Amino acid sequence: MDVEVLDVEVGAASATQEIHFSGGLRGALTNFGWALFPVSGDKESDALVFKTPQAHFEFATRQCGLRFLGTCVRYTTGDRLPPMDIWEFEARDPQSGLGAADSWGAIGDQATKAGDARYAELASYVSVALKAAALRLRDVSNGYHDQLIWALEEKRAPGRWFSNTALDDLYVDFHSLVSELSSARDHVATIAAMHAGAPDRIESLARLEDWAGKSVNSDAAKNPMVRTLMDALGTKIAPGWLRVMGDVRNEMLHRVPMSANRSVAGLVLERIDTALGDVSKIRLAEPLSEAPLSAQPPDPLVNISQFAMQLESLCRALWKHAKYPPELLVFRGAE
Repeated sequence: MDVEVLDVEVGAASATQEIHFSGGLRGALTNFGWALFPVSGDKESDALVFKTPQAHFEFATRQCGLRFLGTCVRYTTGDRLPPMDIWEFEARDPQSGLGAADSWGAIGDQATKAGDARYAELASYVSVALKAAALRLRDVSNGYHDQLIWALEEKRAPGRWFSNTALDDLYVDFHSLVSELSSARDHVATIAAMHAGAPDRIESLARLEDWAGKSVNSDAAKNPMVRTLMDALGTKIAPGWLRVMGDVRNEMLHRVPMSANRSVAGLVLERIDTALGDVSKIRLAEPLSEAPLSAQPPDPLVNISQFAMQLESLCRALWKHAKYPPELLVFRGAE
């Protein structure tokens, strides 16, 4: 699909990237190698530097026990335009060369070209929700990063909880993140329902599950899109990750907001003993709990980032069954 561009402005652009890990730590390429930071409150020695990206990644994930969250690439064009952040969960899909959000956006463009307005709308909804979820995950990670920097600069004692006003922003970002993940889930479930011949009223994963579970719809439930979603959903007795994600979202948005949830009411600095010295990370935890951190539930960032990456993989699997290919628009200048 060709799009004629009438007004084109060409200028210099630059891109920088940071690797985000759980616990508030970051990775970036410097003139000296791959840096992991912050590791101290001293700005003169606040990073560990590695010669290769492999050594950097293995140290962060294996020795420090950090979870890889994604890579944030920031594009800057001149002084008059705002920067643009692009979040990538993992390597791009080898078939399309795109992430899930851009793949579904391209599918929407092809549906528009074919005159399939409803399919184009839904594909664009999936794309927008996935991009929004990625940016909200970036914001949560930024909040952890800031909290870790503050804790190190203030020389907070490891294992002792603390709180501050910036926690409210972090809670709101978490709420937005789970909301956008759930929106993407329901939009892609609506597309699967269309493929299976479901009525127009089937516009969420919960409705699709009810409809596909009826014996009269047993053949439609064998549709590859529907089957893939149901496998990820599991059952109420044996829930899959997609159902657990929904439960976390419902808990956070409908029952106990994070800011009122005792189990995540404080921050704790954890110190990790590594071959290169101590490395600190930060997490949410229950203040004054008698249970050690190892016995408390996992940090919400670890859990929810796992859901985000699983949803990315799920939406990549589902676009392969879409009605249209994920072919990007071609822009050409006016003749």
